[in-house]
Amino acid sequence: MKLLKIVTILIIIYFVGFLFFIKRINDFSTPNPIPEADGIVVWTGKGGGRLKAGVDLLLEKKGERLLISGVNSEISLDEIKEIIAIPEKFSNCCLDLDYEAKNTIGNAYETTAWAKALGFKHIILVTSAYHMPRAEIQMGATTSQIKITPFPVFNQTERKWYLDNNRLKRLLQEYTKLLISYLKYVTIEPDKKVILLNNNIS
Repeated sequence: MKLLKIVTILIIIYFVGFLFFIKRINDFSTPNPIPEADGIVVWTGKGGGRLKAGVDLLLEKKGERLLISGVNSEISLDEIKEIIAIPEKFSNCCLDLDYEAKNTIGNAYETTAWAKALGFKHIILVTSAYHMPRAEIQMGATTSQIKITPFPVFNQTERKWYLDNNRLKRLLQEYTKLLISYLKYVTIEPDKKVILLNNNIS
């Protein structure tokens, strides 16, 4: 009986936290006005609109370069150019692709390495709104020297999340991953955290 109570309390805490997670996503907004940064980074993944948002920011000269992180290794540069419909003068000078990142942790490391190599101190980070809380945690775990301006991209569906089974499942999965990321970050050994925050990554 005692175990059942503990499990019930944990389940309640989990779902209350999930509701706060949903509220945080709903409270997100794109920056207005959009600041000028050194670079723009798009993290690929489920949910449309990310690539277009990143390209639009580059065309508006909100950053010197655009990094697309987590590109499928089977997609060539020419295919990417066609997909995002970027003018040639911008693709030739200002477009970088990251094929190494396979997950959010990889996105954060590759983003930090890219920004560090170029001497960038401020980037606009573009990803889905539901993914932004975890993105912020992972970036916080890899750098304290780069200013991050979140640029969340929102799901365009008009259906409420609790009426859309696929969307609800995705949100629950993301919330669970967020909790795991947070626990990993707060429990990381202090000496390792210092190394991460100083950008000492290969």
